[in-house]
Amino acid sequence: MLRFDTPATREFWQQACHSAGVEPATTHHAGTFAEPRTPERAPFLDQLSMMAADGQKCGTAHMKLQFDHETIPMRRPGDCWIVTTVAGDPLCVVRITGVAITPFEDVGDAFAASEGEGDLSVVHWRGAHINYFRDQCEKWGHTWHDAMPIVCESFELIYAP
Repeated sequence: MLRFDTPATREFWQQACHSAGVEPATTHHAGTFAEPRTPERAPFLDQLSMMAADGQKCGTAHMKLQFDHETIPMRRPGDCWIVTTVAGDPLCVVRITGVAITPFEDVGDAFAASEGEGDLSVVHWRGAHINYFRDQCEKWGHTWHDAMPIVCESFELIYAP
């Protein structure tokens, strides 16, 4: 996850709070859905952010290991997320509605569909995520296995100008 705290994201947060009636002190952060492994992946990641801004995407997943490795606190229901492009441009604000830690092999159809990618099936979801997660494990010196804990986050769109 690329994280951004910039004048643009702070101003966007203030606009979102005013427009959506969100308390400015609500726990929030700004960032992308994932960090690009290569520059060529940036357009794909920006597309995911645009899908959230259009209301087509209402779920995302990260390995629990990523939160541990990067010492990032896990989001909780009620937290807000300023979804940005890879370049850090804010697109929308979503509110976390649910967080579940599930073994990769047990992620189900409903959650896979909530990510809004491909044919919305869990088969597509696994195929789309496994290489990314394996690459992260390799980078951090861990061995991938299908029981790796995955943080499955659900969210709702609350602001998209």
